[in-house]
Amino acid sequence: MSDSTTALRAWRWGKSQLLWYRDRRDVLGRMYTVCEVARSFLALHALVVNLLIVLPRATNHVGVVAASLVLLYWQIFISLRMRKPSRRTKPALLADLGMTLTIILTTNLTVPPGGAPLSLAGYWAGGCAAYAAIFLSYKWGVVFAVTTSAALLAAPEHFAMERVGAAFVTVLFTACLGNLVTQVRATLEEQEEERLRSAALAERERLSRIVHDGALQVLALVEREGPSLGLRGIRLAALARESEAQLRGHLQDREISDIDHGAAVDLAAALDKYESARVTVSTMASLVKAPRALVDEVERTLAEILKNVEKHAGPEARVWILLDQELDDEVILWVRDNGVGMSAAQVQEAADNGRLGIRDSIVGRMTDIGGSAILKSSPGAGTEWELRFPIEEDDEAES
Repeated sequence: MSDSTTALRAWRWGKSQLLWYRDRRDVLGRMYTVCEVARSFLALHALVVNLLIVLPRATNHVGVVAASLVLLYWQIFISLRMRKPSRRTKPALLADLGMTLTIILTTNLTVPPGGAPLSLAGYWAGGCAAYAAIFLSYKWGVVFAVTTSAALLAAPEHFAMERVGAAFVTVLFTACLGNLVTQVRATLEEQEEERLRSAALAERERLSRIVHDGALQVLALVEREGPSLGLRGIRLAALARESEAQLRGHLQDREISDIDHGAAVDLAAALDKYESARVTVSTMASLVKAPRALVDEVERTLAEILKNVEKHAGPEARVWILLDQELDDEVILWVRDNGVGMSAAQVQEAADNGRLGIRDSIVGRMTDIGGSAILKSSPGAGTEWELRFPIEEDDEAES
């Protein structure tokens, strides 16, 4: 292997080590890189000051040298550890604080009063507070800064104005850094929300084009040609006109609303709006709190059942919806009609013909939310659905 090849590989390895932080997803890691470089220079500064200025004045030369070497080792160790997001843990940051306090307090045992105005840790001591402000929170950073400042001022015989100034600067710098990191995090969250909003709008526009070029054209054709087929055709034309109006309303809606799908809502209140001349809704007097995402899935399932009643149960069929809760963590929704009913063979025949509303829109949805859907029906005896789905106790407690 030639020397030039070896040098090229070494250069590439060194470049990869220097650019370790260039991860698009690790924005806080880039902030940390700036603090790491600055703290490394402060560690070298403390080492030079300790060996050239503090050591000649010390009463315990071995202690000064040992503390300086420990400081250098710890700076290398904690810097390499913090480069990996999975290792930026609270125990690691607390250990960094403990090591910083140990080096500061060691000054009292190795140097006479006035021998080390800034302690053996020097300005390097403020780095642990900066790390906490970046990876934990603004408040944690300030707590770390106040703790290190208190350690600097703990021994009255070592009191010096330099320590007061260092303590003030440490607290002020950490507070400013923590506030800056908070603002950056808020900005990143806003950008992510805007990105999701733009993606949702783009997807809606894409689906709108597909619906406009396909479904709307078919509905318009049914609406136009249906009356020529007699009474059934007139009925189909009316349904097509209604569906076309609904689709066009959705296509013209460009507003992407901000909905917290984790918020708890009242399931009983959500079901009350399905009450009509043909649909009777009976719910419990007490509130049934559930996450909005779960309620949305239940409503979509119910809408599919009511649509099937409208299409297959007969023009005079009535529907009864009953909501009950036998267990604290489970809800039961019964949906019954007095229509013409169906047999198991008819259900299977519908699935074989590609009509998958029962399997996908009803049973599939209930399965996805951890529930079940049981169909009971026979020709001439109507149809009954028993929907069971869980409601976590944590969600109810939060409400």
